[in-house]
Amino acid sequence: MSCKMCEKQKNIKDDPYFIMELETGYVILGWFQRFKGYTVFNCKEHGPELHNLEHSFKIKHLEEMSIVAEAISNIFKPDKMNYELLGNGCPHIHWHLYPRVKGDTPIVSSVYQLSNEELFDESTRPNEEQREELKEKIKNEIVRLLLK
Repeated sequence: MSCKMCEKQKNIKDDPYFIMELETGYVILGWFQRFKGYTVFNCKEHGPELHNLEHSFKIKHLEEMSIVAEAISNIFKPDKMNYELLGNGCPHIHWHLYPRVKGDTPIVSSVYQLSNEELFDESTRPNEEQREELKEKIKNEIVRLLLK
C-alpha cells in the first residue's frame, strides 16, 4: 500500500502552500489559518513513528521541527505553541504546529475540540496575497534562525 504523503511529496515544491525544504523535511503553511501561523512540517523519510527513523536523522529532524516552531512563535507571538505528531489518518511523520492564544477556543484544550466546519472554515483560508506574505515571513525567520 502506498503512502499518500510520500506520493504528494514527490511534487511538494509545486504546492502553493509549500514554504521551504530543510534537510529532513518540508515546511508547509496550513491550508486554513483558524490559528494564525498554523504550519505543518513533513518528514522526508517515511515512517509512522519517530523511533522508526535512524538516530542521527531523528535528532536532526527534531531540531529542525523545533526551529520551524520557534520561527512561528517569533512571528505570531502566541501564548503557547502546540506540537502535534498524530498520524492516525496518515501514518507518515508530520508535525502540526499550532500557535495558540488565550481564548482561541471555547475551553482550554486541543484545537480538535472544534468542529471540522470551524477548524476548516473556508473564510480562514488565506487568499493568494495573504498566503504568499505568510510564507515569506515564515521562510525568512527560519533562515534567520538557521544562520544564528
